[in-house]
Amino acid sequence: MISYTQAVQTIVRNLPQPLQEERLALTAANQRILSRALVAPHDMPPFDQSLMDGYALRSRDVHAATPERPVRLALSVTLTAGEYLEQPLKPRQAVPIMTGAPIPPGADAVLKMEESEVESSDLFVRQPLGGWVNVQRRGDEIRRRTVVLPRGERLTPQRIGTALALGLASVDVAPRPRLALVAPGDELLPPGAALQPAKKWCSNLYALDLRARELGCASVNLGIVPDTLDSLTEALRRGLDNDIVVILGASGRGQHDFAARAMTTVGADILFRGVAANPGRGVTVARHRQTLIMGLPGSPWGAFVGFEAFVRPAIRTLLGQHPIPRGLTATVRAAVKVRPGTTHFFPCRLQPDVEGWQATLLGNLLDLSRADSQPLGLLLVPPHRRLLQAGSRARIQPLSMD
Repeated sequence: MISYTQAVQTIVRNLPQPLQEERLALTAANQRILSRALVAPHDMPPFDQSLMDGYALRSRDVHAATPERPVRLALSVTLTAGEYLEQPLKPRQAVPIMTGAPIPPGADAVLKMEESEVESSDLFVRQPLGGWVNVQRRGDEIRRRTVVLPRGERLTPQRIGTALALGLASVDVAPRPRLALVAPGDELLPPGAALQPAKKWCSNLYALDLRARELGCASVNLGIVPDTLDSLTEALRRGLDNDIVVILGASGRGQHDFAARAMTTVGADILFRGVAANPGRGVTVARHRQTLIMGLPGSPWGAFVGFEAFVRPAIRTLLGQHPIPRGLTATVRAAVKVRPGTTHFFPCRLQPDVEGWQATLLGNLLDLSRADSQPLGLLLVPPHRRLLQAGSRARIQPLSMD
C-alpha cells in the first residue's frame, strides 16, 4: 500500500501526453483553461481619455485662475466618444469633451461640466486645475505586454471581457480531457426508478459526470452495469478511447470486486492497488496505453472524496495546471482525531473570519448539500498527525473551480 503523495505522483507520471492546444474565439471559451499566458497586446485604455463630461484644457493656462480673476478660454468643437482631434490645443483654448473621449493633443486636464461657467463661446475658469485632473492616462489599467493571466488559469466572463477590451478575439486553450465513468452494481437503480427490495438509487455516477464537465472535461457516462467481470470488462473496453476511465465501486478485494481483474483483462498494467488514505484504501489505478483507469470507492461519500483526491489531480494535470489546487489556511472549529499512518480527507464548509477562514467539517451528504451555497474545501490530515485541536490552523484544498 502506497502513500497518498506517492499515489498522486504515480497518477501524474502515467497520464497521456498533453494534447495539442486549440484556438477558440474568446466568446466561445468560457470556463476553458489557458494553454498559453494571456499577454496584453495594447495599453488599456489605449489613449488618454476623459473621465467625465466637461472641458479639456491646458492646466498651465489656468494656474492663476481665481474666483475674482477667472481665466477666459475660447471654446472649440465638441469632442464625443469615438472622435479625436489631430491638431494640438491652442493656448487659451478649451474643448467640450464627453466621457471616454480622447484627450486632445496638448490638453492635460478636464474641468467638470457642473463646475463650468460658459458665456457665448467662451469658458470661464475660476480655479486652477492640476495636471491630468479628471483624466485617465493611457495604460492606467493595463500596460502593453503585461501578463494578464498566466497559463493554466480558467477563463470566466469577467476575464473574457478584459481580453476583449484589449482587442483580442481568440485565445489558446487546453483541450478538454476525455473522461468516462461506469458504475458496476446489481443493487443500483437508475434515477427515477421505482424502489425495489435491497436496491438503492445510483447517484455518484451522474453527480461526478456533472462534476467532471464542470472541471473542464468532455465526460462520457457509460452507465450502470451488472456486477460481473464480463459486464465491467465490456464497459471498460468501450471507455478506452478516453484519457481517463473511472470505475465507481468494485475496487476492493471482495468476491464481487472486479475492477482490478477487469483492468488486467483488457490488457492494462496495474500501477498500484490500495492507498494509505481514508477514504481511498481500495483505490486501484492502471494504465492501458494512453488511458489511465482509476477504480474508486462505490459509496456516494467515498466516490465524492475519492474523485476530488485522486481524479481531480489527473484532470488538472491534463489541463496544464498544477495537480493540487492552491491551498488556503483555515481555523478548524472542532477537534479532529485520526489514525496515524494514513492520510485522511474531510470535506468542510468554509466561512470567512478575522483570520481568514473557519472550517466546519461535514459528516454526510445532507451536510454537504446544505453547505453547497458556501465555499467548500477538503481538509487533508497528513499521516504523521494524530490530532488537530479545535482552533488550530490547517491547510485546506478549495473545491471551487480556479
